Amino acid sequence: MATVIIPAPLRDLCGGASKLDVPGTTIGQVLRELDVRCPGFYARVADGDRLRPELAFAVDGEVVGIGLHDPVGPATEIAIVPAIGGGR
Repeated sequence: MATVIIPAPLRDLCGGASKLDVPGTTIGQVLRELDVRCPGFYARVADGDRLRPELAFAVDGEVVGIGLHDPVGPATEIAIVPAIGGGR
């Protein structure tokens, strides 16, 4: 199962959990399965068939441009990082 690191703004959807182990072989499957456990999660991280551009996704510690169809392994760690605004 992939481990998903839940960002603080979305933890209320997951009963306060900071990370969850979720089955799936693609990013999309993992996020949809997470939505079953944490209703409303998928809509907050994806827009239809695309990941939301205001979020960054780190896979196994590396921030990468990924899509919903990209594969994940059973030991993959996915961290969702909200964009930080500010500055000039």
